[in-house]
Amino acid sequence: MTVWSCYFCTVPYSIKRIYLRIETHWWAGYSVTMNILMAGIDYTRASVGERECFTFTTAARAAALRAVRERYAGTGCVIIATCNRTELWLCAEGMECPRPDRVLSELKNIPYNDCKNIFVSRDGRDAVEHLFYLAGGLLSQIRGENQILSQVKEAIEAAREAGSALPALQRLFQSAIASAKRIRTETGIARADVSTASVALDFARESGVSVRGASCLVIGSGVIGRLCAELFSRAGANVTMTLRRHKQGKAAPPRNVRLIDYDERYAVLADYGIVISATVSPHHTITYGEAEPYLRDKKERLFLDLAMPRDIDPELKTIAGVKLFDIDEINEQCPMRDCPADTGKIKEIIDQEMTSFIEWNRFRVNIETILAARNEAAADVARRLGTAIKDCARDKMAEERLTGAITQAAGKVMDKLLFGLRDNLDPSLWPECFDALRSSIMETRADKERA
Repeated sequence: MTVWSCYFCTVPYSIKRIYLRIETHWWAGYSVTMNILMAGIDYTRASVGERECFTFTTAARAAALRAVRERYAGTGCVIIATCNRTELWLCAEGMECPRPDRVLSELKNIPYNDCKNIFVSRDGRDAVEHLFYLAGGLLSQIRGENQILSQVKEAIEAAREAGSALPALQRLFQSAIASAKRIRTETGIARADVSTASVALDFARESGVSVRGASCLVIGSGVIGRLCAELFSRAGANVTMTLRRHKQGKAAPPRNVRLIDYDERYAVLADYGIVISATVSPHHTITYGEAEPYLRDKKERLFLDLAMPRDIDPELKTIAGVKLFDIDEINEQCPMRDCPADTGKIKEIIDQEMTSFIEWNRFRVNIETILAARNEAAADVARRLGTAIKDCARDKMAEERLTGAITQAAGKVMDKLLFGLRDNLDPSLWPECFDALRSSIMETRADKERA
């Protein structure tokens, strides 16, 4: 096995049989050198507490990306940060790439020896394969969930904004995103409404809570918070959602959901039987010291913490009547959704999109040769037409414009011909073809120097 070797034993047997059919070494015969590496932790190897140590807020991720760019010049970097996993992706062009597991431990100021056993590291095609299955929702704790695609998009966008996304990483993530979109539209993986919010609703029902008519407080107005508010409201709960003061007036609440200011959450806490927190705050949104005075009535309340790092102080569990569950406890106790039936189609889509990326990566090492050939050809055309251009031009400025137009047109023709090789030439012939092209360019330049 390749991608699954680190955590395959944790997958239920019914899922294993499906993944075993998917896990086909389809690229036998491909000899691909990709200086792409990743390392990270996920729910299969790290507890909630361990994953908390490696979380990145939006601001922290941007700072980490800049730090890697500055410390390791020429190295591209992307960070995927979700409730279930944190992954650091590195890529180096024409140079040795630092080890991402050590870089990740440095970024979080955690001694490497203290965390090396929970890291999973991959490189080359194993890393590429992992990203395609990850973006497709096949490696999520809630299998088939749709939020991971948005999180992968956010990761590469953050890297672009930080200037840390090299072309190879951008193309890799774009290909994985395209594959995931096709999986969602062309297979049955999206037929069920599966998300962290929907699982939270199922968990609340299975916990014996009567959702219909219950009072529910949702702390957080982000994607998951709004979705929780909407789903619980649709299920018949009386939902209130917090909104920070600086965001008020910028976003309408879901239908039938009441808004209160975030700072009022403690004052109203005792009024709610269900409390859900789903923010991206690096700090607790509900602390034991602040909440305990409002929860002394010993009434039973269900607290669901959907955040990473955790929003709700675990010490709340010591308060009489409080039942508090974190994201792992919710996912462990709520039945997993089975893998989609049309796994053959999923494999076909991933194969196609990965083939496209692999071939692009193999071809791009020849880009410099193509550019050199087109520049030589364009310059040669301009030289050969030099006399004709002078005869046709009215003045020096017109001569320069005409020369530029002819050079540009010749370059586009060469681009079309040379890049056409990618689509029409057997990849196994690329090395021989471009070696010959490089030799031809060198001979042309030598002839010019002798002349």
